[in-house]
Amino acid sequence: MLDIHSHILPKMDDGSKSTDMSLDMLHASKEQGVTTMVSTSHFYAGREDPEHFLRRRRHAAEKVKSCLTDSDPKLYYGAEVLYYPGIAQSEAIYDLAIEGTSLILIEMPFISWSEKIFDELNMLRYNSGLQLVLAHVERYRGIQTRSIYEELFEHPFYFQCNAEAFGSFSTRRFAYSLIDSGLLHFLGTDCHNTTSRPPNMDLARQHIIKKYSRADWRELTREMEDRFQSHLK
Repeated sequence: MLDIHSHILPKMDDGSKSTDMSLDMLHASKEQGVTTMVSTSHFYAGREDPEHFLRRRRHAAEKVKSCLTDSDPKLYYGAEVLYYPGIAQSEAIYDLAIEGTSLILIEMPFISWSEKIFDELNMLRYNSGLQLVLAHVERYRGIQTRSIYEELFEHPFYFQCNAEAFGSFSTRRFAYSLIDSGLLHFLGTDCHNTTSRPPNMDLARQHIIKKYSRADWRELTREMEDRFQSHLK
């Protein structure tokens, strides 16, 4: 099983605070059936240049990798890149993609989305050849109108939903609608720690099996893994 969105590297952002916490998060994920995990530390272009971010990520990854065993989930390293004006012209965008893939995780801004934002994201996809994965699309529902969401889903992006969306009454119906319409391309836990925001893929599993079936859960997660594999270089 794939978890495409996590903040598991130590001291990179508001996620894991130590190597020990990172390992605890990995082991909790493993117990829930996760075999592949993508570390997507926050990247804010207004706060840090890509080179500095990549140096910090490399250092943090080395600490974790030195403690891993063959039975631990396989780790990939990327970033959760907050959209910013000019992102389509960034020469560093390839370095922020998920290593070894043509996928990049984009966090949308928490403002009303304009045509200009959609145009720039499409230009980024066209210029770079990368496939955009929009992070936790359920989180923007209180900001965007229904018509904006309808337009969003007409664009050729991948959409990622957090596991916790299935456990919340306010977002559960929306999360199910993504499944029903074939627009739930990836699941992620967006885990940050072992307490308030722990690995919780089991939450999605329980609710999806209850709503649909165990076979549907297996098929859904298999499709996500295959989709990820199809973008490996």
